[in-house]
Amino acid sequence: MYEIFVIMLVITYAILLSADFSNHPLLTDELMHVVDNALIALLVVEYVVRLWLAPNKQKFVVTNWFDLVAMIPLDSYFYIARIMRVVRLIRIVRASPFLWGIVRSGNMRRVFGVVTIIMLWSSTAIYLLEYGVNDNIKSFQDALWWSIVTTTTVGYGDISPVTSGGRIMAAILMLTGIGMLGALTANFATHWTETHDSKAPKEPDRLTAEMKQQAFGHIQQIESLNEQEYETLKESIDLLYRRTRKKDEE
Repeated sequence: MYEIFVIMLVITYAILLSADFSNHPLLTDELMHVVDNALIALLVVEYVVRLWLAPNKQKFVVTNWFDLVAMIPLDSYFYIARIMRVVRLIRIVRASPFLWGIVRSGNMRRVFGVVTIIMLWSSTAIYLLEYGVNDNIKSFQDALWWSIVTTTTVGYGDISPVTSGGRIMAAILMLTGIGMLGALTANFATHWTETHDSKAPKEPDRLTAEMKQQAFGHIQQIESLNEQEYETLKESIDLLYRRTRKKDEE
């Protein structure tokens, strides 16, 4: 639940950072200040809890200096506020093992890189081909929106190409969109599974535990063991040693 909450928080805050507050009745600067203050309070509480649980508090403070920077309330200065909001966005991304793992994963970066290049290429092409000819494409944002909708094969129909070059580009995106979307979602699913499997507690090895208990019992009674029981004890200890080494290597 915490992971999902952080992901939703990142998406919401990123949308607010990219929103235009100048001509919106609900999205105002006052609302953004409230959101910033609430986020700072959340970061402070989270930092204090982690600091309290940290075994080495001095090392924790030095290692997590970026978290302290993200909590500095400098939103009263307009230009600094923009920088601090980006810093806070990075900070809450770091709070999610899933999202931060995506940033640090080489495979995910390559997939995102390929998708981003194709999106920018198709958006630039459709903008150059359709601008001034197609009334529905009046900016690069419109072209980017069309590329995303076409690649995901959603097809809202609000924007459609009218030139031959634009239709060829649409056909290319339709044919490659399914593959790109499949690769992206497959990598997301794989990364999500790997992230949560690595955090899941490992089930105890019952056989190893029983062997240890049996060997410990024989050691306690070693003076009364016969030759056969002594040889069994040696074999059990040797087997336990090899099983332990194998688990450590894995």
